[in-house]
Amino acid sequence: MIPETNNETRILRWGGVALSASVAAYLAYVYAHGGLSELTAVTTLAGGSFLFFGKLVIFGGLKDGAPPIWSLALMTFLIDLVFAFVLATGLLGLERSALLGGWLKKGRARAKDVLREYPGLRRWAFFGVVAFVLLPIAGTGAITGSIVARLLGLSRLTGIGAIALASGWAAFAFALLAQFAGEQAENMLKNPLIVAGTLGLAGALGWSAYRRVLVELRRKA
Repeated sequence: MIPETNNETRILRWGGVALSASVAAYLAYVYAHGGLSELTAVTTLAGGSFLFFGKLVIFGGLKDGAPPIWSLALMTFLIDLVFAFVLATGLLGLERSALLGGWLKKGRARAKDVLREYPGLRRWAFFGVVAFVLLPIAGTGAITGSIVARLLGLSRLTGIGAIALASGWAAFAFALLAQFAGEQAENMLKNPLIVAGTLGLAGALGWSAYRRVLVELRRKA
C-alpha cells in the first residue's frame, strides 16, 4: 500500500471541508430554485439513489415538476464523493462499528469476489478502480470502489480521484441520455420505429464494447 503523507492528509482534510461546503451550497441552490417542495423531492430521490436506483434517479427529472436533470446528476455525484471521503478517512473504524461493520465487511467480500473474477482490474490500478465503479458489474459502486482502491494499494487521495472520475463520467452520461430522451419525446411518439431502431443499434454497439472490456478484465496476464 502506498504510504500516506502529511501533505496528503492535509489535502484530504481541506477536501472534506470543500466537499461539505459544496453540499451545503447545492442544498441552498435547490431550496432557492424550488423551495421546500424541491428540497424534499431531492432528498427523497437521494435516498432512492443510495438504496436502490443509483444514477437511474437522474431520469426522474423527466417528470413534470421534478427537480432538473442536471441538478439530479450533480446530486448523485456529490453522494458518491461523500461516501468516498467518509470511507477513505475512516474505513477501518467503520468496519469495527456495530451499526455499519457487518454491511461494510460484506462490501469488502463483494469487492474481493469481483477482483477474483476480473483480475484485469488489478493490472489497471487507478483505471481499474474507475472501471470497477463505472461498469455495471454486480457488487460495484462508489462504496465498494473505495474498498477496492485500498485493496489495490492506492492512496486515499488517489482512490477518491478514481471514484470522482468514474462517478462524474457516469452522471454526465446519464444526464445527457435523459436530456436527449426528453428532447426527443415528441419524435418518439411520431416515429417510434426509427427511434427504436436507433436506440437498438446504439444499445447493440454499447453491449459489444462492454463485453470486450469484460473479456479483457477477465484475463490474468
